[in-house]
Formats: sequence, C-alpha cells, structure tokens
Amino acid sequence: MNLFRPLMEVLFLLLISFSAGEAHTIRALVGDDVILSVDTKTSSDISKAVMEWSRTNLNPDIVHRGENGLTIYEHQNPAYRGRTMLSAEDLDRGIISLKLFHVRLADEGNYTCLFKSTENMYSVHLLVGAASSPVITLEDYTSRGLVLGCRAKGWYPQPKLSWWNADGLPLPAVTMTTTQDPDRPYNISSTVEVEWRSLSRPFTCRVHQALFNQTRETEWHHPENLFEHLDRSYQIAYALMTSAVLFLVGALLIVYRIGRRKPQKRKDWMECHLEDF
Repeated sequence: MNLFRPLMEVLFLLLISFSAGEAHTIRALVGDDVILSVDTKTSSDISKAVMEWSRTNLNPDIVHRGENGLTIYEHQNPAYRGRTMLSAEDLDRGIISLKLFHVRLADEGNYTCLFKSTENMYSVHLLVGAASSPVITLEDYTSRGLVLGCRAKGWYPQPKLSWWNADGLPLPAVTMTTTQDPDRPYNISSTVEVEWRSLSRPFTCRVHQALFNQTRETEWHHPENLFEHLDRSYQIAYALMTSAVLFLVGALLIVYRIGRRKPQKRKDWMECHLEDF
C-alpha cells in the first residue's frame, strides 16, 4: 500500500492542475488597462453563470464577482471598487475576461478565477512594471568640464542607467545611486563628467528595464547661454568672496582699535592719580 501512495499523490496533483487550466502570465505597466482572460472551453454563453475572481493575499480576497450578468459588489476588496468589468462579448463565447482599469503596482500577484458551473479554477499571474522619463540637470563645473546629473523616479522592477555620447559610445559614470520607496518603486540617479571640448555635441541618459523591455532616454544639449550663465556664476562667487574678505578685514580692524583703546585709558587713569599725590 505504501508503494502506491506517492503515485496517488502525483495523480492527485495532476488532476488539480488539469481542473485549474493552464496558468499564464500577463504583463502591464502602471496606469494601463489590462485584461485577465481564461477560456472555459464551453464555447457557449456563460453570461448568466456565477464566476469569481480573487487573490489569496487580499482581505477580503474578492476582486470581482459576476452573477446573472450583474456585478456583485458585496465582499469586493475596496482597492478594486470601480476598476473591474467583465467582457459581455467574451462571455457569449465561453471566455471569462476581466478588465482591470488603471493598473497599480499593488495589483501584481496571482489571480484565480472560479467558474461555478464546473467548479473549475483558472490561474493568471499579473506582473506590473513602471517607467518614467529621466531628467538631466547641470550639477557642477570643473576645470576639465561639466558635471551632468540624471534622475529617473518610479521605476519597477529595478532598472539600469547608462550614459552615452553622440557616437553611441558609453560614458563612465562618476556616481550611481539607487533607492527604493516603501511602496516598491525604484529611484535611480547618476552623474557624469563631460569635457569642455565635447560640449558641441549631445549626451544621452538612458534608463532600461529588461523584464518589461522598457527604455526611456533623454538627450542633453548645452544651452546657448551656458557660458554666460557660468560667467555670471563666477561673478556672483567672486562678489560673495570679496564681500566676505572685506567684512573679515573690517571686523579685525574694529577688534584691533578696541584693543588699543583699553591700555590708553588705563595709562590716563594712572597719570591722573599720580598728579594727586
């Protein structure tokens, strides 16, 4: 009897997998609308049947429940209220398609569809990604050239950032920093130093995420008034430095004069008292 037990367990798992249907993965980006679809293989109108989409890691776990062609809002998780709808056209063909509006990162996970008529369960795994365009800023300038900064916020999963010159060649980054927010998005930033002689051509900051094949890039062209801006910055810095030096010199002169007055007053006091004797 013990010899057949492992075989029975394997058969039981196979039966469960068969009844659950073929699990598949769907990808979507934050803000998109996505359709979670399963085929009941009935090839007939199932719009009046009872069907229920759920997630096991939610409380309550109901994402959407349909019955007699109506949406049942009782026990629906508040996070999905007003964001789900069943496709009536697909129900006519025996397909249960749940449209999820305005996808969020929190929507990522395993979804189960229970078709009450046959008690079959179907699984769909939803992967959610997020991307945004990078922003390039002028951070600093040195004797060798300019320091450019690039920042990209709200990416998921974790992306990679790279710098490129006008010839399509990668540039070595000076700094590279990645942080993650409590609600999972990643923020990435980097700096690069470009030489003065190469400023006539553009530079590109590129952010890429492989799983969702998402790429965003921004080109930086030096503004026409760049050197005017730098000259003005130097002038402001020079003016501030000059003011600080003048203030320091003035303060030292005041302290010096106060220090000289005190011995003179003491000398006058002593001479006055000696005359009394």
